[in-house]
Amino acid sequence: MARTFDHDYPPARWTADEIQSLLEDTPTRAPLPRYDDTETWNAIATDERLSRAVEDISTRAAAAADEPIPTLSASLYLDYTRTGNRTRYQRPNGQRVNRLSALALAECIEREGTYLDDVLDYAWAICEQSTWVLPAHLDQGGRHGHDGLPDADRPADRTVALRVAQTGQLLAELDYVLGDQLHPALRSRIRREVDRQLFTPYEEHDDFWWHHPPTNNWNAVCNAGTVIAAMLLVEDSDRIARIVERAAHSLEHYLADFDEDGCTAEGIGYWNYGFGNYVQVAAHLEARTGGEFSLLSPPIVEQIATYPLAVELSPGRFLPFSDASESSRVDPFTACWLGDRLDRPELAARGLTDFQNGVIPDLFGEAVKTLVTVRTAPTDATVPTPPKRRHFTGFDWWIARVDPDDPDTIVVGAKGGHNAESHNHNDLGSFVYHVNGESLLTDLGSPVYDADFFSDRRYEYLVARSLGHSVPYINGFEQAAGEEQAAAVIERTDGDDVERFAVDIAGGYPADAGLDSLVRTFELDRTSNRLTVNDAFAFTDDCNQFEEVLVSYVPIATTDDGFVLEGASGEATVSITPAPTHADVERLEAAVRDRDVWRARIGYDAGESATITTTVDAGP
Repeated sequence: MARTFDHDYPPARWTADEIQSLLEDTPTRAPLPRYDDTETWNAIATDERLSRAVEDISTRAAAAADEPIPTLSASLYLDYTRTGNRTRYQRPNGQRVNRLSALALAECIEREGTYLDDVLDYAWAICEQSTWVLPAHLDQGGRHGHDGLPDADRPADRTVALRVAQTGQLLAELDYVLGDQLHPALRSRIRREVDRQLFTPYEEHDDFWWHHPPTNNWNAVCNAGTVIAAMLLVEDSDRIARIVERAAHSLEHYLADFDEDGCTAEGIGYWNYGFGNYVQVAAHLEARTGGEFSLLSPPIVEQIATYPLAVELSPGRFLPFSDASESSRVDPFTACWLGDRLDRPELAARGLTDFQNGVIPDLFGEAVKTLVTVRTAPTDATVPTPPKRRHFTGFDWWIARVDPDDPDTIVVGAKGGHNAESHNHNDLGSFVYHVNGESLLTDLGSPVYDADFFSDRRYEYLVARSLGHSVPYINGFEQAAGEEQAAAVIERTDGDDVERFAVDIAGGYPADAGLDSLVRTFELDRTSNRLTVNDAFAFTDDCNQFEEVLVSYVPIATTDDGFVLEGASGEATVSITPAPTHADVERLEAAVRDRDVWRARIGYDAGESATITTTVDAGP
């Protein structure tokens, strides 16, 4: 898949020689306080705005100290290969990491030696793992696996995957912060295991799929974890410089996966994850080099930074396209650090708000950086009023709201794009209708991930197939996957009273669907608080059947004139013209993450053309 756009990327011109020359003359520095920085840790422990987080850390640490270290057996690792289930291994594996993080944080804050043996035991257990690769990622790139288990006979073929990079970073940050508080044997073991499982395969292989386009959040996470760990653990400045150079050049492909307006097709959750890791490595690199080498230098970074402010439907709710979850938060460290560095106080205010609402990262280093950054974030800035409208031109996401000053206002989001995006759904023309903080028509997000969802069976899942979206079903055909299955924007009109977005989505359907064109026009009228969705069909012959489809997590009931959607905080009425040949509502029980889904299917027969109009009005 081609890169989204061409852009200026100064880090592509960095060389290892230039980086090494600077590194050899500077001490190791990081955006993390060491354990012996008593002043900073005391300030964290006593800062009123951090009190809730500090209390939570202490509670989690005390609970972790009373629990045995979760067992990770070979048969449990094999469970993914045997059943496709990711959770049964990943849950205890994540508990190890999260408990270690809580124990280490509590030790730094309380400073009584209470948890040092627990930190030793958990960190040692993680070092003892034969692999940090999750079972679902074992054979990424065709290496490292042996019938579902790590292959001890092929150490040179170890892969660098998400959890490998994150674990290496976790142990490196733990070593940097706690230093001599850790047993010397553990510090030596950390260096050996991070070198074996992370640095060596990273340096010896340049064919990891995430190194080169097309890429996604993996690129940022794997590069960030490796660079941060290297800057904290490796003493050879030349080796660090070569790792930094490789990562900096690779990260260009990550940024190129955003469109020119800073949109990611992966959604807010993966913005937090992928871009959050990009920002973490940027912070470490600036601290280590005194700002001489900055990953904030690409101009697109500022556009990407403000992405969450543009795609928020209402407080804590975001456009849920692709595998994104509608209910989410903005990562506090990412927002606060960028707000400071980019002089965007409104972004820092957004991060501070979500921190106050209870967001504290699970991983040790990110949690420490969050506490330090939030503590110094300005308190006089306010969260900005969301934009009245926004169109991301690369992926063709469109969002418009009736009254930006009202958090309960009607907000409409729709998308074009193509059907080969990262974490793709076959969803050209899909839309969200949101009011009173609730989406009455929505995208379903993602299921619980398992093996089949990332296989050729992906589009059998309700959330990914087009019959799981509010898009037409044509002559018995759903939309198909592929970059060639693309939409084309026909019109976008901005106005004080009326917003209009029109997109031809016929390209999303296979040729056998018999479409010449299918222009879907969204019109949001602020004077009547009404959304109108107009579908103009043109077919290749005169005998056609099609259905309009509406999908929701809230109950849909039929009425004499159409439908009513009954949400927890309000309702909407839907009318459709002309009168359909049939109109049915299905309740799909526990269809997505144990949630019921309602789907209305409104059928028509037509000749060579047809125009269907769906009108949505907010109820009481």
